[in-house]
Amino acid sequence: MERFFAKIRDHQVCLSPMDEHHLVNVMRAKAGTMIEIVDAGDLYLAEVVSLSPLRIEIRQELSRPTELNAHLILGFSLLKGGHDELVLMKGTELGAFAFVPFLSERSIIRLDSKEREKRLQRFQKIVEGAANQSKRMSIPKITPILDYPSVLSYPADHRYLAYENLSGDVFNLPNELSNIKAGESALFLIGPEGGFSPKEAALAEDAGFSFVSLGKRILRAETASIFVASSFAFAEENK
Repeated sequence: MERFFAKIRDHQVCLSPMDEHHLVNVMRAKAGTMIEIVDAGDLYLAEVVSLSPLRIEIRQELSRPTELNAHLILGFSLLKGGHDELVLMKGTELGAFAFVPFLSERSIIRLDSKEREKRLQRFQKIVEGAANQSKRMSIPKITPILDYPSVLSYPADHRYLAYENLSGDVFNLPNELSNIKAGESALFLIGPEGGFSPKEAALAEDAGFSFVSLGKRILRAETASIFVASSFAFAEENK
């Protein structure tokens, strides 16, 4: 059953023009088609009553929790080749609460203000689609694209930097994840293709970040983000 994020007023569903198009022209919905609606974190079963004009009515409230008990904030450096879009898609499917895209010293991509805004709009569409597909109860938040120093001041209850220079050392990610309690937030920073520079690592340490190892192997940047998100989800869903 298709799920949409929408506003509900007097038991009537108000879809966005894009979602109306998807429902009518892509899904080819008919009167009697049932869909799921999420409004402000609440899930409802709704019925398409008519197509012209389009009218959708709420039939009942549903209870189907899909969100993690703790909030994963995934900070990732922009990547070439659209790989950052993969991070957003898979991170959303795995339950990430928010994304903080940033540019760091070794980032290959460089963007002006107009390009940043265009990319951010694209990012928003990706997380909305992934949230619908994975039956999320909320759409992850995305901050504007930040420069590295601004990321270091982003607030969270726990703040970590995945540092590739720790690869082969003790695998401390599971222990760190076990310390995160329900309702708390955890920010993980994942570097670009070339990793974090020693200067950036030192700045993060000064800002109070803890370093984590993701295992014995060097992971591609997009793989590291997905690995952190999947590990976080696994830990939270087994507490």
